[in-house]
Amino acid sequence: MRPNLTFEQLQRWSSGIASAVSATLPEDISAHFTAGARGIIASDQVYIGLYLRDSASITIYERDPDHWNHNYDTRKYQQDPFFRRFAGSRQDFLLPLSALDKGDFHTSAYYRDFYEPSGSFDEITGVFNFDRNAAGFVTYLRRRGARPFGAEDVAMAEATAEATRLVLERLWRQWRPAGESPLSLGELSTRERQIALLLIDGGCAKTISRDLSISPGTVRNHIKTVYRKLGIHSQVELMAAARNGGRALPSLP
Repeated sequence: MRPNLTFEQLQRWSSGIASAVSATLPEDISAHFTAGARGIIASDQVYIGLYLRDSASITIYERDPDHWNHNYDTRKYQQDPFFRRFAGSRQDFLLPLSALDKGDFHTSAYYRDFYEPSGSFDEITGVFNFDRNAAGFVTYLRRRGARPFGAEDVAMAEATAEATRLVLERLWRQWRPAGESPLSLGELSTRERQIALLLIDGGCAKTISRDLSISPGTVRNHIKTVYRKLGIHSQVELMAAARNGGRALPSLP
């Protein structure tokens, strides 16, 4: 089956890919890629991220973190049939959910505790291995009420797979910190360390403001100082450095 694209769809996709592979921040890579991808594969949500064999999954968000999906990254990813296929093989794959459903998906703990409550209905996921530990993933997701993905959608995902791989490789290079040393928060003040740890846990200025009973403006000023002292530029980089550098982090007082 040959996918049919309009000129406008092709233009949006090409522009998104070109911007994604030249972007320097992970969240910008995600934003550019997903903007183009939605134009060629109709999806309620497009996620890109990394599967790691010795650490938690990480989803790279184009805007603010998806707090529901944060639960996926910290715990539920291990139950995902796509992650299980990645963990059990070094082979790349791009498949619709139906290809991994042996008739028991809707009775699984993953479906009961995460997939169904999230409103998810169907997906196509591609996984592209980079080394023995890591792979990039893309997920095209449809929510309840949408039609299932069809053969034409899978064909489109396959036709654009090489460009998708290039973007995910770019994401891997930008996400992976230089060296493997643990993230050190020793230069931060007590308040800055509190805020850094809440950012690592997926918090934003508004929620941190509420948790610490200080104004959002004060939180944002602290965040700028945290980034400057740690030599990073975004929450995504902070979360990535924390995950890649092990668990040598202090707990909240």
